[in-house]
Amino acid sequence: MLRVIRRRGGKHHDERGAVAVIVAISMTVVLALAALVVDVGATQSRRAQLQEAVDAAALGIAQQCAKAAATTLAGCASSVLATAQATATGLGTDNLGDAVIGTPAFTASTVTVTATSTQVGIFSGLFGAGSKGLSASATAKWVPPVWPLPLAFHECALPAPSATTKVFLRTDALDVLNLLTTECGLLGDVTGAVGARWSVGSNCSFDVDLFTWVGGTLSNVLPSECVSMVNALPGKEVIVPVYSNVLGPIIINGALLGQGYQVQKYALIQLTGYDFQSLNILGVSTSGPKSMPGNPQCPTLLGLELPLCQGLQGYLVGYLTPAEAKLRIAGVQLIA
Repeated sequence: MLRVIRRRGGKHHDERGAVAVIVAISMTVVLALAALVVDVGATQSRRAQLQEAVDAAALGIAQQCAKAAATTLAGCASSVLATAQATATGLGTDNLGDAVIGTPAFTASTVTVTATSTQVGIFSGLFGAGSKGLSASATAKWVPPVWPLPLAFHECALPAPSATTKVFLRTDALDVLNLLTTECGLLGDVTGAVGARWSVGSNCSFDVDLFTWVGGTLSNVLPSECVSMVNALPGKEVIVPVYSNVLGPIIINGALLGQGYQVQKYALIQLTGYDFQSLNILGVSTSGPKSMPGNPQCPTLLGLELPLCQGLQGYLVGYLTPAEAKLRIAGVQLIA
């Protein structure tokens, strides 16, 4: 008697085999894409490190040039040029150890540093992708350093920046006309919440990293320790802190230190003069120094300067971020 043996599940077995092949192919594609994503991320990270390396190298050399007494308008001091390669290599490799730092290139007032590095494929090499060569460059310029004048201005009291229009920036609490014509509002200085405020240390300066809040205990009267320094400022650039109009809690290192206004940026001023006298009668000042060439300056009434009028005369060139302010104080800036 013949027995017929039926083959069961043949069709389903073939389908299971086909699915396994599709899954294997899909997993290969998924793994390849994942490897690509990981390697792209690693490449971007290394590129950022390489840029930080050349930024640090260019700024470091530019700062050495700015500080060197032998540096002139024609070029950086020869003593700095002699060690520029070593300086660039040291600062560059501090940020990225395997970076290859090129020879620094100088102009009259700038230095350019280039660097290269290689990003080895972490996973993509398994799929035929090799290593990737990276390069970066940075150009820094040495400029006359600015003086950090510890006289904080409210952002609403300052005019639009202009390198060609001379302005008089009032620092007293009685500039009613300014309050009426700016965003400060009618009650601005009257409440003591808005206006210029002095905050000084022993050298009439401030630290960008430390002076980040303006509190209510500061004075709008020129401190005695600032008199000699102010006398030397006309013709130079200064930066002053600019604070916002939002009153908030001052929290430093987790401790609440009261209420204040946060410093958000810094105004760069080409100073031409100043007036810190409290009263002028027929040209005789009762107190405070004054050096005010031409207009604009404190208004007068019947030949008498308005009492208590004080301020800075010059050009409000523009605004700097905290990072930019630190570089300008050091006498350098990144330009590319």
